[in-house]
Amino acid sequence: TTTMAQNKGVKVSTVHDLLRRSYNIVKMMTLLLTVFLAWPNSNVAVQAFTTPAAPTHKRLHLLTFDLDDTIFPIGPVVAEANDAMISRLQTFGYTDANNDEIVAASKRIRNELREAGEALTYTDLRKQSIRREIMRLTDLQHHQVDDSIVEDVFDSWLSTRHASADKHLFSDCVDALEAIQLQHPDAIIGAITNGRGNPLFMPSVKDFFHFCVSGEDEGVFPKRKPDKGIYEAALGTFYNLRKEESPDSLNWIHVGDDLANDVGAAAITGAKSIWLSAEEEESDLPIWSTATKEEMERRAMLNDSAKKYVSSKISSLNELESAVIHILTGER
Repeated sequence: TTTMAQNKGVKVSTVHDLLRRSYNIVKMMTLLLTVFLAWPNSNVAVQAFTTPAAPTHKRLHLLTFDLDDTIFPIGPVVAEANDAMISRLQTFGYTDANNDEIVAASKRIRNELREAGEALTYTDLRKQSIRREIMRLTDLQHHQVDDSIVEDVFDSWLSTRHASADKHLFSDCVDALEAIQLQHPDAIIGAITNGRGNPLFMPSVKDFFHFCVSGEDEGVFPKRKPDKGIYEAALGTFYNLRKEESPDSLNWIHVGDDLANDVGAAAITGAKSIWLSAEEEESDLPIWSTATKEEMERRAMLNDSAKKYVSSKISSLNELESAVIHILTGER
């Protein structure tokens, strides 16, 4: 009887063990099935069972752009802004206002400043030229011209400049910026320009840019391109946004169409330079330019000396992402 009882107890214990083991197996299978079913939508599962691929290139910290003739053509933009300026002068009764006269006044003012050894921002130069056009059309003296009219006319010119730049963006500009943002989501994107263009006031591209530094800015002027000062100001803005970054490990790329102002000046300040060079380059100065023959000869010399700093050359912005990757991987 005792033996039978013991045998019975062993059988019961064995059954209990089998049931417990079966239960544990079912639990494990259920857990595995749950993970399997959740796999497509579970970041935790993916992270647990996969190893991220190692990056194939260095991280891009800062990408800066020139504006005029880099992301939009400056010719039609300035032409439309000048038309708006003349139209605004005419609304104030200066019906014979003429842009050629304003350009001529700008050149005279620059010559006067050059002889006096003084400098003037492009903003103040245009405002003084507007004032002289009003004086030409009236008997008013310099101090008699209404400052509010000058400011109003200039504001019309500037707002039209921004609107026209946005309208005339190169056709591949937005796509190029989207590609950069997708491939380098942590990169800071900025603009460095001598003039008054500002992508932060251009609806089509404003969300891509973190900052804009102008040669007109307080603390920058008169250190416009090709002076290092404007680029050092841009670096200061970058480090204010990314205080954790170190200059020793900075990967900075600058994009521009001008060899002296963009390629050379950015390179000697620490950037790798991408030269955006169209197949056909214009040799004649635009009608609104106030540069002298001597200034253009000096510019040509600077352009030649800057060619050795070209890290990559592109003919359109749709080649930009490829050029950036080549630089970050150490290719040329």
